[in-house]
Amino acid sequence: MTSDTTLSVAGPAPDRAPREATSNATSNATRLLCAGTYLDPLYRASVIRELLTHRFRVVAPSYGYDAVPVLAHALAARRLQRIRLAVLGVGLVGTLFLTGAGVLGGFTGFLTALWLCWVTAYLRRVVTLQALVGRLGRGGDGFTGAYPRHPRLTPELASKIDREQASDGTLVRYGGYKPFVGAGEPVRRWSTAELLTGAPLTVVEHGHRPPGAPPAPGTPDVQEPQRKEVVPFTVEEITAYVADRMNAELRDRARESERIDGLAVERSAFTTGVTTRRGPAGPSPADGEGRWDEVYDSARAYLCVRVGSWQQELVTTAFVGFDLKGNTLHTEFYSYVLAPIKADFHLVDRLPAALDARLLARVGWDTLLGAPEALVRPVVTRLGSWLPGRLSWRRGNRIRVPLPLDTSEFRLGRYADTVLDLGALTSIREMATSEDFLHFFQETDTIKYTQIVERQLLHVVRDFLHEHHVDLAEHEARQTNILNDYGSNNNFMTGDNNTANSGTQNFHRAPAAAQGGGTA
Repeated sequence: MTSDTTLSVAGPAPDRAPREATSNATSNATRLLCAGTYLDPLYRASVIRELLTHRFRVVAPSYGYDAVPVLAHALAARRLQRIRLAVLGVGLVGTLFLTGAGVLGGFTGFLTALWLCWVTAYLRRVVTLQALVGRLGRGGDGFTGAYPRHPRLTPELASKIDREQASDGTLVRYGGYKPFVGAGEPVRRWSTAELLTGAPLTVVEHGHRPPGAPPAPGTPDVQEPQRKEVVPFTVEEITAYVADRMNAELRDRARESERIDGLAVERSAFTTGVTTRRGPAGPSPADGEGRWDEVYDSARAYLCVRVGSWQQELVTTAFVGFDLKGNTLHTEFYSYVLAPIKADFHLVDRLPAALDARLLARVGWDTLLGAPEALVRPVVTRLGSWLPGRLSWRRGNRIRVPLPLDTSEFRLGRYADTVLDLGALTSIREMATSEDFLHFFQETDTIKYTQIVERQLLHVVRDFLHEHHVDLAEHEARQTNILNDYGSNNNFMTGDNNTANSGTQNFHRAPAAAQGGGTA
């Protein structure tokens, strides 16, 4: 029987696909996701569906992982399953033919059929174990990001995934309501509007008269404080300034012990992937530069400050947006977290480093005892994949968008263009996210990095406004309000695709606890 792996205990050297590996190809998150395609048949089918079957859809940004190796291992695991079924089918047909021809007796043919079921299931388990131990385990040479070749994973498909999963300076096309697809669950949000008035002149700059001196002729006794002229700036300038300073303060210029190595500061534009069959291809990345058009297909640019911790298993991302309207600076802050990968995928770290004779014997015995379950599991798995709405990420995954009821007088909607949703709805990383934090310190680190990024952002914006002669009184008051109200409750309502809030919202993720809120 041929397969994607070999039975050598030392572990096979997988073929490398003809592409340059991304920076996250060797991350622990990528390794665990690859292992999950062998351990969870539903996750394996979901990965193949999202990245291959629905390749018309845009791939969500990959935060802390590389989607190409995950798809490659999912295809390899599916091929291994299909090879087993093909060999079993050919063997059963041959056994039935030999039994009908009288070469094998009825009882002998029955035993042969049972043996074929056992040996094919046994070999598939052994090869799966070898793939997990040899390629995806912590031992040996470590995970290199290499992956097996597959004819369905073409260079064109790999290039498409690489191009769309990148998040630096790209245009992210999302489907549905939330633009920050792939970033996980919301943690905190706030927004401010600051009037750009000039800073008051100092005593020296103002030219005040000395105490006791008479006022100048023609001037009133009480004068309004004179202010500096605000140095004009653009959204592009403040965004670039904040990006450079955040990189410098948190990584480049920080002491080694205080450096955040998993920091990434990027800028991306977000636009909807909903279009029509005869509609335009959509906006280009440059369409969202420097302005936020208030139309349905506009592309709005955000600064993405991402911190990957716990070997990229815990990813905290802050999306920061600026806009200038009516001599007012509007700032938006949205914090999201990708919780750790589900505990089931960590099983790969507890497997033995080698397949010895004793382990192979145990696998053979367990295969025999698990034969009844093995016969039922494929049917249950197939039914589960067919049930509509069985998985949360399956909702709305069709290309056609459900339209509201046509209430026009002549039902003119029958002649309208078909609406298509090509945007990303979820990421394969979000599919594998644990419902709860696996460790207490993962929860505290989420709060820690959110607060660090938030505090640095407010400080950097203050410096920028100071350099442009803006009065800082309002900024400092709002800064104090935001920082002091982290974690407090607020009044907000959540519904289908909408949120009404007053101030800051905090979404607190914890085991067996509901999400809470706060107000700034």
